[in-house]
Amino acid sequence: MKRDMELVRKILLALESGQANLPIDGYDDDIIRYHKALVIEAGLADGSTLKTGVGSREVPADVMLTKLTWAGHEFLDTVRSDSVWAKTKQTFASKGLDMTLDLVKSVASSIATGLIRGAAGI
Repeated sequence: MKRDMELVRKILLALESGQANLPIDGYDDDIIRYHKALVIEAGLADGSTLKTGVGSREVPADVMLTKLTWAGHEFLDTVRSDSVWAKTKQTFASKGLDMTLDLVKSVASSIATGLIRGAAGI
């Protein structure tokens, strides 16, 4: 299954607002569970994963997110703005690059810094 950074962002926003267990429009439950497990593995949130299956075919049967970690708050603060997020996605698409967590943070930070400098006349 391919990682979807848009869904990761939506999961983090939902967790922050106390709605981590609600469905997310446009995504099926298996994909959401998989991405919630990735969020925990990446250290963006605390929680637990109940897996089913055998060996390499294990899949998340249930994932409970409990809270954002410091890293999760930092990442979410970087990509919270819809305009920064849209420009971040556009940057990756125009360069033909895959979105990694570190690159997303870096690109989004650069975009936000540029917006701040522009607004402040720096």
